[in-house]
Amino acid sequence: MLFISPAESRFGGAFSHYMPLSQPVAIGTLAAWLIKHDINSAVLDDQVTTVTPSVIREKVQGLDEPYIFGITCMTAHVARAYPIAKMIRAEFPNSIIVAGGLHPTALPAEPLGTGLFDYVLRGESELPILKLHEAIRNGYGFEKVPSLTYMQDGKLINNPEGPMLLNLDDLPMFPHHLMMDKRYERGFLISSRGCPYKCTYCSQRMMTGTTYRYKSAERIVAEVEELVNKFGEKLIMFYDDNFCVKNGRVIDICNLILEKGLQKKTQFTIQTRADNFPESLVPLMAESGFKQVIFGVETGTNRLADIISKDESIETHNEAIALAQKHGISVSLAMIYGLPTERSEDREIGFKYVMSHNAHSPKFNNLVPYPGTPLYSDLKKSNRLIVTKDWGNFDSTLSGTNTIFQRTPLAYVPETCSEWELKRDIVRNNIRANLTIRNIINLTYGRGEFSWLKLPDKWYFKPTEVFHLFMALFILFTNMIVTYLPLWLTEPIMHLIQPSMKKRVRIKDPKISMSYKPSGWSPTSGKLKAELLAFARKEQKGREVARVN
Repeated sequence: MLFISPAESRFGGAFSHYMPLSQPVAIGTLAAWLIKHDINSAVLDDQVTTVTPSVIREKVQGLDEPYIFGITCMTAHVARAYPIAKMIRAEFPNSIIVAGGLHPTALPAEPLGTGLFDYVLRGESELPILKLHEAIRNGYGFEKVPSLTYMQDGKLINNPEGPMLLNLDDLPMFPHHLMMDKRYERGFLISSRGCPYKCTYCSQRMMTGTTYRYKSAERIVAEVEELVNKFGEKLIMFYDDNFCVKNGRVIDICNLILEKGLQKKTQFTIQTRADNFPESLVPLMAESGFKQVIFGVETGTNRLADIISKDESIETHNEAIALAQKHGISVSLAMIYGLPTERSEDREIGFKYVMSHNAHSPKFNNLVPYPGTPLYSDLKKSNRLIVTKDWGNFDSTLSGTNTIFQRTPLAYVPETCSEWELKRDIVRNNIRANLTIRNIINLTYGRGEFSWLKLPDKWYFKPTEVFHLFMALFILFTNMIVTYLPLWLTEPIMHLIQPSMKKRVRIKDPKISMSYKPSGWSPTSGKLKAELLAFARKEQKGREVARVN
């Protein structure tokens, strides 16, 4: 089976040339899982090797026929994923093409409706994909494949969800050997899956519900040892949605790191919630080499935090930030601009909040209401939500280093501001927060422990690099000039350049701020996955008893 990860726009914009590439975690994990079960598998990353018919033909060498292709697809991938599927269908008409990932999970009928895909696997795919592979090879039994969506006699069939993988230690080590390009950043690992909270903008809950599973401390430290000893990684980032949900398991990890002396060889970055970051845990984490924490604050006001069901106050974040910095842990803050009923003054409050805490490499992202989330369902009814062809505007890459003159509309703009005002605030605040002397020095000389960007060695002797850097800086400073000019001057000009912006202007109605009534996740959406996980645990205990007897 050949797994393909389509390329997408990157947050770095003109500076993404200087960012290491993230390995495609989803397809790497699935490929390793199938190989563990003696099924020939390979991976193809479109961001490293542009997918073409000749590249595909080369990659399927040695794989079993008929060829099975698995294409992972977040919403931002759609614009590239569907053309890749079309290419495969033309080149290998007898092949089987399967869609998976967040977007097909939310809208399984869409990829099937294109006629390009044969099947959709919803949610986590480790267990279902083994059943699907068996059914494809046998030519029957598709009704027994859990979480499978397909067409049969012109009808859409959604098979019931099956159990999720209970023990994450059963997953094989990440197959770095399948992705050896030198541009990859290998300093990462995933120690858990899921998050028990109910933020209405988070699409990850479609995959895991409110369940939370994690690898053993021994397995996590074994992965750290591989990254340190085999690849020489000096900084390792945990990609967990919420690292500190279970404080007890974090303590076990820290103690084992200290026992093996790994804190002397590498440092760690995590992302977690502020209310999972207590005084009883943080000193031990600092001692164990955890040097940076990322908090998704999202907004500087409790009013907006309540609207997205964050269930986490600004005061709680204040305490967690102070605690981290007290123990020498660098703090990075992520914000979302463009929340329903958000005003310009709310965004400025958020900016001042970030700056008051001396946050490292803060990010100000535009809101993307992903399909399948309560937020998408709420905003779908609004004429302020725009979906371009192939969902091409459903990404959060707007930053100071993407040209401000790009014509792609934002996915959503609240009634309380205009589209240009929102774009301006996002771009300007990313520049204000990150264009610092410290960051310029880190970029130029490759200094700084947590720099996202790094210029090549002796870049000033390389004409192509000098030219690329000049163009990137030109975009950056053009954006800075335009966004710092008064709104009354720039908005009419931008409306002339991009007339579509006139469709979403500011509505000067004080009642607007009270008009949005947020909905939440359906109780059954998380309940089902919890029940499936409980069933899996019960089955495992039954097998253990049988072995003892």
